[in-house]
Amino acid sequence: MQAVAGLGVASMAGCSGLNGGGDGGGGAVDPVQDRVTVDPENIQEGGTFKTAIGANPDTFDFPESSSATASILHNLLFEGMVTTSASGELYPWLAESYEQVDVQDVSAGDYTDYMTTVSYAETDDGAVYIDTEKQIVVESPDNPDSPSAGDEAQVLTVDEAGDAVADGTYGMHFQFQLHEGIQFHNDEELTAPNVVASYGRIENSTLSGQVFDSLLHISADGDYTVDLYVQEPDAAAIRELGGLPVYPSEITDNVPLGNMDPRQGNTPLGTGMFELAEFQNEEYALFAKNDNYWFDTEMKDWFDGPSEFPNGPVVDEVDIAIISSDSQRAGALQSGEIDMTFGLTASTLTNYRESEDYRTAPTNGAGYTFLQFPVEVEPWTNAKLRRAANKLIPRQSISENIFQGWEKPAWVPLPPLAAGTGSTDYEAMVEDLKSYNTYEPEAAAELADEAAGEIDVEFPIEVTLETNSDNDDRVRTVELIAESMSQEINGTQYFDVSVNTKEFLTFVSQLLSQDYWDQGKLAFIGLSGGFNPHGYAKSVHSPENFAQCCNFQNIDFPELNEAMRQARYGVEVAQDPQLRRERYEEVWELILELNGNSYGTHSTLVGVVNNDVKGFNTYPSTQDIVGYAMYNPTDQQITYLDR
Repeated sequence: MQAVAGLGVASMAGCSGLNGGGDGGGGAVDPVQDRVTVDPENIQEGGTFKTAIGANPDTFDFPESSSATASILHNLLFEGMVTTSASGELYPWLAESYEQVDVQDVSAGDYTDYMTTVSYAETDDGAVYIDTEKQIVVESPDNPDSPSAGDEAQVLTVDEAGDAVADGTYGMHFQFQLHEGIQFHNDEELTAPNVVASYGRIENSTLSGQVFDSLLHISADGDYTVDLYVQEPDAAAIRELGGLPVYPSEITDNVPLGNMDPRQGNTPLGTGMFELAEFQNEEYALFAKNDNYWFDTEMKDWFDGPSEFPNGPVVDEVDIAIISSDSQRAGALQSGEIDMTFGLTASTLTNYRESEDYRTAPTNGAGYTFLQFPVEVEPWTNAKLRRAANKLIPRQSISENIFQGWEKPAWVPLPPLAAGTGSTDYEAMVEDLKSYNTYEPEAAAELADEAAGEIDVEFPIEVTLETNSDNDDRVRTVELIAESMSQEINGTQYFDVSVNTKEFLTFVSQLLSQDYWDQGKLAFIGLSGGFNPHGYAKSVHSPENFAQCCNFQNIDFPELNEAMRQARYGVEVAQDPQLRRERYEEVWELILELNGNSYGTHSTLVGVVNNDVKGFNTYPSTQDIVGYAMYNPTDQQITYLDR
């Protein structure tokens, strides 16, 4: 089974954002370390693969989810028109084929004739917003920069987007030809109208900002042809939009957004290789193999494996326990209650690596940990003060002493997984930019003193640093950062940092509220991204992601917003990968200069399995760690049980 959106949506990993073949993926280098392979003749069918995740799913309804942990469950149930390999290469999936039909030099201003006029309104806490219930697709570039309640805005909503397309106004046009005969879990046949209705469920959802920054319009041409239109030339269009999950009409016609969840009395339905058999809230989720699974390797001309390779997973069930404590998950693995787990502390991973009874399966990860500053709250509005705090984060020590080398310092915001499309020369870029993130207390003191000359501030600055309590290494990381920031430098204490931890879903719900940004707290969490470099910049900086994943602090840097646009949108970057790489290198430096976020470590995702498990390899993102291992023919990936 493939990752929804081809590892397109970023999630809170501990957070999720959209990424997703237009840009060719993250490159052909396999991120899986020491990949194991399987001889089809040795495969044993049957059995229950047992694993455990660290948090209860926020929802089974994909558009309303921001949790990478919940995505593990989604990716057993739902599939999209395209999928990816572990290295990020894109492949047609529910689609038999797809093509780029057209690209045009169109920008936001070209939609003016189709726009409608709506008013700005104001929330109780003073935030100004565009007052419409319709999903906004494009805003006029002539809208006021600092609007007040009652001012007017020109917007293109989903209601008008089709008119623009009909007149030939769009940036890109892609066409997908669906396989015929694919059935959903409820035996309904997949058709193009199902795809259109499924994309419609994203309107005004938690993930809408990660889709409608690109999607203009989608329509069905008959039963098996889907036409997808993009607002303007977009180098990441297919990766971001092509793999969104598709549901039967039983869901799209009858189940309100947010209610496709057994806790709401609705069984989630898709085309995936597993069906939800049983769910006990906060305890476990049991998935049964889809006996009517549609896939056959002979359907795909890209499949170059042996004819004996299975046409779907070979285990009968996947049993996923919900165990928040990493030590308890490790104990469940040792006692034989589960076959695989992940998200363990570094010391536990090291112990498993040295044991003959288990195998660690590390993969270069699709994410990072990050500390987000309250950039709209004094004194953190000053970039020099944020950079001062950043220079007190001991990344090398965190990597060596807390993570024992399993995770590497995040000298730049871009993980190596996306280096192929986000940099011209990754190692050279790291060398050039590393100085922004090296631990230098003297430089921190100099920057803080310079900030004091620009703003009214008294030292030490008292601040709370928050993170989720269920990740022991993350808590230890935050405690070390707090201790380091609170040190005296040449007789002056610049920061007085206290630590506050919260249960993961409680923490996430607070981060995603619209009032966290003005509380003046520092937030430390993880981002689980994908192969598209844009997600690592946009998710944590774009105003379109405010109160979504993962701009919690209302970050809005106009210069950076424009640089991100120039790296992704326009005919030039859509057709010239080298230019795109160059522009992203400018983005990473600007991010480090503005320092709205500080970065901790780049993730290494490690699944640990017992010796009964054969063929297991870890996907680069938590989002598909189970589904990818069970079955992914793009990498001839299959897991079976030898017992």
